Amino acid sequence: MAPVVSSQKEAGQATRHPALAMLRGALAAALVVGVNAAAIAAVAAGLQGLWGALLGLLMVIIFSGVGLLALHLARRTSPTMQLAVAMASYTGRIAVFGGLLALSLSSDSLAENVNLTALGLSAMVVVMGWMAGEIWAWSRLRVPIYDLDHEVNA
Repeated sequence: MAPVVSSQKEAGQATRHPALAMLRGALAAALVVGVNAAAIAAVAAGLQGLWGALLGLLMVIIFSGVGLLALHLARRTSPTMQLAVAMASYTGRIAVFGGLLALSLSSDSLAENVNLTALGLSAMVVVMGWMAGEIWAWSRLRVPIYDLDHEVNA
């Protein structure tokens, strides 16, 4: 009879860091969608389209990633504090994004070097890919629906 090898990840064990698992899934999906969007933009609008699509990809990764990292950092706080962190993170990201958008729309040098249509379209497509990857990763997490006898988030 073969010896039983004990692994660290036993059946039924909860996911230790759900926000990081969701970040990995979302980042993988966003990169796949973003690279394809950049290739299409490069064919459709040349080098300016490529730069626009890559800038859209970068913006989505930074803004969406900051939210999941904030939730990961708040994982040991109360659920009320986690909600406050999520709401503050979202509000702050939207405010910064709005400011950057206003700044970019008034910038002549950005419009000369970047195709703004490619930027906008690729950002929207990458956001959809990010959300799909995040949902996919969430659906595969092991989140207990009851209290465990031992601490999971060690």
